[in-house]
Amino acid sequence: MLSRVANRLYWSARYLERSEGLARMISAYTHFILDTPKSSGVGWEVLINIIDAEPAYFSRYSKITENNVLKFLLSDEENFGSLRASVSLARENLRTTRDVLPEEAWELVNELNLFTKLNVEEAVKRRSRYDFFEEIMLRNMQIDGLFDGSMNRDRSFEFIRLGKYLERCDMATRIADVGVAALPDEGALEHDIEISLWANLLTSLSATSAYRREIGPIVEPAEVTNFIFNYPDFPRSIRYCLDRVDRVIQGLGENQASSVILGRMYKKLDKFDAQKLSKTQIHSVIDQIQLELQRLNTTIADTWFFPENK
Repeated sequence: MLSRVANRLYWSARYLERSEGLARMISAYTHFILDTPKSSGVGWEVLINIIDAEPAYFSRYSKITENNVLKFLLSDEENFGSLRASVSLARENLRTTRDVLPEEAWELVNELNLFTKLNVEEAVKRRSRYDFFEEIMLRNMQIDGLFDGSMNRDRSFEFIRLGKYLERCDMATRIADVGVAALPDEGALEHDIEISLWANLLTSLSATSAYRREIGPIVEPAEVTNFIFNYPDFPRSIRYCLDRVDRVIQGLGENQASSVILGRMYKKLDKFDAQKLSKTQIHSVIDQIQLELQRLNTTIADTWFFPENK
């Protein structure tokens, strides 16, 4: 297939997954922060920090407030990482690749884009926020189900899977980092508040039932972190996503450079045990994995999308 088509399919999948991931992350953190005493010192800056968007944020907003942070993450089209921009960019990438996708895909993505455009400003307000997030997640799952249930298992499908799982892996690290960043000091918050945060993060990944079946009914921060990082059978864990990325890459030619990067991430996961690490050390591992994901994205582009630039 043409490299430009592969590139657009890859990025359309990434942008769709990013919009769903943002909805999940912000919904979970909103639940948590509204149940947390103001005296705890936990604030909305956590969401800006974990997506490394401080320079972009402060170039347009002078203060950290709930309204400003939510506007920046949801409706600010100048922020290319916002939910609104992600959906719009997904639509634009799919617009020129409709011939390799199910006919219904363009209609569903158009409907998602229209829904987001009409409702995202209201979602900044608490009253409308949760319904908006639920709709974003449901519509994304519908699109994902269409791809999974209607597409030939060809190169088009593989590049969609590659983008989807790479973005999902990145978002899983950021959701885990919410728990680390929101609770910077050991013992800084009451145990019940800490448990509430991690329970909400499990909910954001639709992982509560899976966690209870595998680990047990008691939510423990270290156990949740290990589950998000390393449980091989849960579709939103870091290891599961890397396994799917690896399967796609192994089926493509000239995959040596990408395989080396994946190998480094697997080594980090094999050594990872949240029971033995401080929050600072966990945050450091998350940073390292995110850097490797950025390198992998660049290598994928250089290998399969823009090989003439090598």
